[in-house]
Amino acid sequence: MNLDQINDFERIRDYGMLVVYSNWSFLKNYSPVKDQYSRRKLEWVAHIAGKRESRRLLGDHILTEHDLVNYVIYPDGSAPTTWTIDLHYPDPKNTEHFLGMEFKAIAVHEHIHPYPIPYRCFYSRSIDNLFMAGRNISVTHVALGTVRVMRTTGMMGEVVGMAASVAVKNKTSPRGVYINPDA
Repeated sequence: MNLDQINDFERIRDYGMLVVYSNWSFLKNYSPVKDQYSRRKLEWVAHIAGKRESRRLLGDHILTEHDLVNYVIYPDGSAPTTWTIDLHYPDPKNTEHFLGMEFKAIAVHEHIHPYPIPYRCFYSRSIDNLFMAGRNISVTHVALGTVRVMRTTGMMGEVVGMAASVAVKNKTSPRGVYINPDA
């Protein structure tokens, strides 16, 4: 579905629920293997799905696909990531039956060399005291596919935590930590 993650949130949520309950109904009532589901029950459904991305925050550096595929190492490299470029697309078989309303995806993984994420992706270019860690760092859609996994986001949190400590100790901003790391 090509809907806006912010403005169309309720429509996306409602369609997700429709898909879940429709598929469950099919399995229980119409599927060729419905006997396997006759005694089963649906115990839990998340009413708010986890989002991979929505708004973009911009830092002094925006990590891009070019940086990843060309193995560009920046002098402020910090938290390492080893994940692939992991992008999701509508499942072609699902598209055949639900054109424009797809609900199944396929994942395409492009292997890249592990790389350190530039520290400049972890603070805002326009808000002096804002650190960022996790899925909201300064990256493009493609670059997010490599940094969004828990191990990497956890390491980002460690880097940001240490940088925040340095910033407080030296009475400086997140950018100040980058500009004068020995202060």
